[in-house]
Amino acid sequence: MKTQAPRMQWMDFLRGLAVLLVVVLHANSQNIAGASVEWWADVNRHLTPFRMPLLMFMSGMLLYRSLVKPLPLYIWGKVAAIAWPLLVWLCLYGFFVREGVGVPNVLEWQFHRDYLWFLMALLLCYTAAMIFKPMVARAPAGHSWAYLAMFAAMIGTYVSTTAVHGGLIGSTFWYGAFFFLGAWAAPQVDRWVRMHWVLVVPLMVAVAAFAHMGVDDRSLRIGSLAAAGISVLGISVVIWLAPRLPRGRPVRFVEWCGRSSVVVYVAHFPIIVLLRDHVFSTMDLTTGVQVFLMTVVSLVLTLVLVWVRPWTAWLYVMPRHQRVAAKLR
Repeated sequence: MKTQAPRMQWMDFLRGLAVLLVVVLHANSQNIAGASVEWWADVNRHLTPFRMPLLMFMSGMLLYRSLVKPLPLYIWGKVAAIAWPLLVWLCLYGFFVREGVGVPNVLEWQFHRDYLWFLMALLLCYTAAMIFKPMVARAPAGHSWAYLAMFAAMIGTYVSTTAVHGGLIGSTFWYGAFFFLGAWAAPQVDRWVRMHWVLVVPLMVAVAAFAHMGVDDRSLRIGSLAAAGISVLGISVVIWLAPRLPRGRPVRFVEWCGRSSVVVYVAHFPIIVLLRDHVFSTMDLTTGVQVFLMTVVSLVLTLVLVWVRPWTAWLYVMPRHQRVAAKLR
């Protein structure tokens, strides 16, 4: 247990960092928050190759731990922890933001727009991952290489054809590929984080340079082999850095957010839209002030929901799921 705890802490940190950056991105979106500051949008474009790929990658790192469970328990776990909050927040978003639009209409809207697509894509990835379950028992030492092949196949398909572009399918093929990359990398990570800094510093410089180039070139941010390579380099760098960060209060705070990343993700978007429509639309603010206030207020309100999670657990995981899981063992 002592050897695994630090690893879980830095994984929580990276998950928290990625999901908080999603909040910051949406709070500075003209289409979502109603205002955008160009220099902050440039910062967000610097982060585009790394933010969602990292979130998917971190989820994929936990795949093996799920696949070793009996299949009924594996399926139930994903229903309780992913499908349940997806359905709950589709309904909540439809009622509070979409003015009472029913679930079918909200589903149709979501399949072509943003926000809960991440949970949908993650659920599809876990569903596809069931094909690897027999390999876990038959080739426990080498089956992870099949995940790397899956990553290459999904990126290759996305790059080579437009048939999988757009909507949920496009997001699943592109970002979901990093889920399987994380599953492959999980056994290799401990060796990587022990690499000497001399080998990693050139990667840091390359990542910074490519991220800067990508600000004016979308093909370096998403949708190309070059973009995929840049994302992999960036993920490699932050994974090497994260375990080396002093665990002061800021780091522990981000870890706390990471342990409730599903809360941050599902709650932040409705908060931003409600603030836009019912608070900031009534104020005469400059763009910069509105973006600043939107970012701060939406983060604070989202974190309040994280804090009250022990009393609102049913919003994020199916009630009594542990009783059912115990019967499936």
